[in-house]
Amino acid sequence: MMTTFNQHKQRLGGVLAQYRQGFNFWSLMPLLAVVLFAVFLIYPLVRMFTESLAGTDSDVLGVYVELFTKAYYFESLINSFLISITVTLMAGLVGVALSYFVYRFNVPGKIAIRAAVVLTLVSPPFIGAYSWILLFGANGILRKALVAGGLDFPSIVGVPGMLVVLTLQGLPFVFLMTSSALSSVDQSVEDGSINLGRTRTSTFFRAILPQLRGGISTGMLLVFVTAFSDFGTPAVIGKNVRVFPTLVYNSYINEAQGADFSQAASFSVVLLVVCIGALLLQRSYAKRHAYGVSAVTPLAPMELHGIKRILVIAAVYGVILIAVLPLITVIVTSFLKTEFQRFTWNFTLDGYTTDATLLPALGNTLLFTTIATVTCTLAGAIIGYVIARRKTRLGSTIDLLSMVPYAVAGVVFGIAFSMGFGSSPFFLAGTGLILVMAYFMRRLPYSIRSISSLLGQLGTSAEEASVNLGVPPSQTFWRITVPMIVPAIVSGALLTWATVIREFNATAILYGSSTATMTIQVFSNVSYGRYENASAMGTILIVVSLIPVVILMKVFGKDDKILV
Repeated sequence: MMTTFNQHKQRLGGVLAQYRQGFNFWSLMPLLAVVLFAVFLIYPLVRMFTESLAGTDSDVLGVYVELFTKAYYFESLINSFLISITVTLMAGLVGVALSYFVYRFNVPGKIAIRAAVVLTLVSPPFIGAYSWILLFGANGILRKALVAGGLDFPSIVGVPGMLVVLTLQGLPFVFLMTSSALSSVDQSVEDGSINLGRTRTSTFFRAILPQLRGGISTGMLLVFVTAFSDFGTPAVIGKNVRVFPTLVYNSYINEAQGADFSQAASFSVVLLVVCIGALLLQRSYAKRHAYGVSAVTPLAPMELHGIKRILVIAAVYGVILIAVLPLITVIVTSFLKTEFQRFTWNFTLDGYTTDATLLPALGNTLLFTTIATVTCTLAGAIIGYVIARRKTRLGSTIDLLSMVPYAVAGVVFGIAFSMGFGSSPFFLAGTGLILVMAYFMRRLPYSIRSISSLLGQLGTSAEEASVNLGVPPSQTFWRITVPMIVPAIVSGALLTWATVIREFNATAILYGSSTATMTIQVFSNVSYGRYENASAMGTILIVVSLIPVVILMKVFGKDDKILV
């Protein structure tokens, strides 16, 4: 009897020893990553979906029926589709051409051009709309000058203005993704095509462009999602144009009074389905057109001369000037005095000194952004490692989950977190914690992608040698892996900082009276016609957003490639 007991004990001990040997730090991390996405991504989205099924009376699908049968709602959805598709095509055409001209031709000041493009990416999106109103609105500075000169220039407010502003906001996505794709095209592709008798124009469309389709489609996806989900820009410059994100936001604000969010939740689900559908279509398209090659000899720059070079330089700098003009306008007008909501040419610092909300908003912004960036960096390093090194089904699931936040609109994130964590059982509505949580999950993919991409290019020999010498996997990660991926960690952290600090759509849903950020106060000042204060806050926000870009380009080779 005792012998049998000892045998069972030995077997159990052997099983536990084998389990402990197989279950280590990296066995636990994938499970924790899944839990993280389940809590901060799946749970709030599911909570929002269940709220959308509350319906009215006994009809659980009543709100969805109203959306597609009532002209007011359905037209808003169609307007958003038409505007977003138009903006995506325009940004795609301009972005691809601009990227190719800068990458391939002898255009002077390439570093400055790339810095300007990146700066327009990290600046708050609705600042561009506000700036264009200052320039070409009904009382715009440049419009009044043109009218005084006898030119009847129309106001930019309305659909044309929305198309211009949203295109300029989406342009950096296409530019950066196309530039990254161009760097992976080998020179032999172009040489082979030309040797077969094709012209350079035919070579671009027949040989080079097909290899750029993955990068271009990714950039255009980001443009579409951004344009389709933005309600700040239409609210500032859209006049009476109804778009779907504004409908979602207004529904949430109106329903918040009665704590019945079924309509806002239903509209948010539709917005989520559209954006995720766009993501799935893009991934399918990119997968079908993936070449899986890297450049041994990158495409060589080409020298242009005479009128061709002048035209290319004029085109490039013309687009860049238009793109950065709103930022210049905000900075200049922050030092101008206003009278009756109109700027004069009198210098003043009142915009910086008369707004009591500036310092509290700046403090909130820096605090929330710092906490979100640190947590994104830590979690992104571990999850990025899991995706790159743990080639399992669970790792593939985590990889897929890490892509979802790209396609979740900011307003949807805000509403989902408000429903999931703002009320029972958490009651975090209006707190700094719920803002940090939303920022964390919304921007976590930047750190994950930055780190997993670099690890995918590095071998595993150093890590394997460390483990074989008896160093536990967790210590190997911190001692061996982390030092190798410091550039990716830093670039992911700085890009997270730059994008969190400009977040508006989710913040507009989740903030409270004591947790308002700079973007909220800029929007509030614009809404109430306090243009001096809006420009001053906008300038501070631009400067703080610019700091990571300067660090990236200064420390990592003065190039924009660290961002893509």
